[in-house]
Amino acid sequence: MIPGYQTVDHDKIERMLAARLEALGIPAEALEEPVGDGTLRQLVCDLIADTLAEAKAAAQRDLYNRQRAGRIAAQKQGVNLGRPSKKCSDKRFSKIRDLYESHQISAEEAAQRLHVSVSTFYRWLRESREHD
Repeated sequence: MIPGYQTVDHDKIERMLAARLEALGIPAEALEEPVGDGTLRQLVCDLIADTLAEAKAAAQRDLYNRQRAGRIAAQKQGVNLGRPSKKCSDKRFSKIRDLYESHQISAEEAAQRLHVSVSTFYRWLRESREHD
């Protein structure tokens, strides 16, 4: 019930509480007894709402922790996570790189011709220089 929990308003909690008390044979007037600054009904509804909110937060934390553990285990096994890197033929890249390095085209135009972002072009350029 909790992982799919959506926000429950006080009116719905009150109706559920009244129905449950009626099923148990407890008069609804018992909820109108003063407690502190409010009534017993308000106190119980607030407690239920707070408990549901805490349960939802705990379920979300548990889900996050399980996902994180799964990612760590996958990385230890050598599984690549995320989007794969874009590939470009060496021949095409080297032609465009030569044009860029001879100042015939800009980095923006080179990236556009390769259908990648400028930062990807610069990264490929840096990697190609490291391999040379």
